[in-house]
Amino acid sequence: MKNHIRPGQPDPALDAVLEKLAPEDRAVVQGALERAEKTEAELRFLADHDSLTGLLNRRRFRVELDQYVSFTARYGGRGAVMVIDIDGLKEVNDSLGHQAGDTLIRRVAEILRERVRATDLVARLSGDEFAVLMPQTDTAGAMQLGEDLRAQVAEGLPLNLDLADASISVGITMFGGQGGMGAEAVLVAADQAMYQAKAEGRNRIMLFHSPGESGGPAKRAQTTSARIRDAITQNRLRLATQPIRSLASGGIERYELLLRMTGEDGELLPAASFIEVAERSGMVQELDRWVVAKALEMIGERERAGAPVSLHMNISGASMTDLSVLEFIERRLDEGEADPARCTFEITQTARVEDYETAAGFADRLTEFGCEVAIDDYGTGFGPFAYLQKVPFDVIKIDGTFIRDLPRNDADQLTVKAIVEIARGLGKRTIAEFVEDEETRTMLQGYGVDMAQGYHLGRPADAVETLAAA
Repeated sequence: MKNHIRPGQPDPALDAVLEKLAPEDRAVVQGALERAEKTEAELRFLADHDSLTGLLNRRRFRVELDQYVSFTARYGGRGAVMVIDIDGLKEVNDSLGHQAGDTLIRRVAEILRERVRATDLVARLSGDEFAVLMPQTDTAGAMQLGEDLRAQVAEGLPLNLDLADASISVGITMFGGQGGMGAEAVLVAADQAMYQAKAEGRNRIMLFHSPGESGGPAKRAQTTSARIRDAITQNRLRLATQPIRSLASGGIERYELLLRMTGEDGELLPAASFIEVAERSGMVQELDRWVVAKALEMIGERERAGAPVSLHMNISGASMTDLSVLEFIERRLDEGEADPARCTFEITQTARVEDYETAAGFADRLTEFGCEVAIDDYGTGFGPFAYLQKVPFDVIKIDGTFIRDLPRNDADQLTVKAIVEIARGLGKRTIAEFVEDEETRTMLQGYGVDMAQGYHLGRPADAVETLAAA
């Protein structure tokens, strides 16, 4: 068996090589090795921790929760999971700015660190949501900690900001013993209890009760976040395609994939109806992984059939700052048959990218893989020019708000012309969204827009059926 040397441990073979080098060469090599070791340690930390708060991230928390739930199921014992949501963080961001919101998030994280036991694990699951794993505790202990945290936040935070009304909603679930809930069910239960706390007025604690258990309703209404998890695990997600046509030839150049979820009564729900909750609950990365996996499957299948197709898939801001999503994409490209050149990743602005350098690094890696990067909804949202300066891209998608009323709105016409000129100057291509009539299509073609999509050019349809007929 090959021996592996841990970072920081002596390596006799390496030491022997270094001894043969001239002193100045040895110093250079040792310096490079030290820098590489430091970088590796930093990457390991970033893979498991949230960059804003330094707490464990959702992925690492799930690993720890899986292990402890399995341990209690096998050897006995019990524990609790607490899901905590900052009430009104969006309003803080909108009224005081994202810097104030980040300060509030960091302060709540500090309170959690200060108040939990040394054996407890604290994580930031998503933008405004945290979790605490409390090993070997009872209901009274879990409820007491929840109340301590709630009271500390409600007392007011010394931030020199107008955050006197800051509060948290807390959901708690107990687990343990043989035949108990699995890790995913534990997290869903705590999440349900947290949403119940918010529904009943916020700034309170709710303990999850199983159906038929005394002390609470016989059945909790399933939250949207729980429905999203069920849709992922029960294969109730669907993909539609909308054609993207060349304005010069009129032919279909590519398709955009649109995510749908099958509702309880069988209707297809558009992503707009659940994506915000997915971002809040930290599940948007799971949705992104699902879409990527299906998209690469479809591209590979069409390659094998001799009818290649190019697909656009949306990547959220949260996924762009999540190294595990990038690793997932790289692994699927390496293992599958999809041609990377036929994959375009659209960077959406529904979630704020907190670190442009990280986002730029994400886009750089996609480009290294051979994929295209498109900036979606360009002209709206946050920092569009910062995106152009710092994030490498191939395509600009002009937001539909500038297209819908184009023939009748002089300001929209000037904006679209300006975006086309910027793209041309940078050597990039453009796509116009929401093209609803022939007059708009003709104007866009005259402005030099490369491609377009919208109901006038093709409505969304089932992805499997569309690509099978392509």
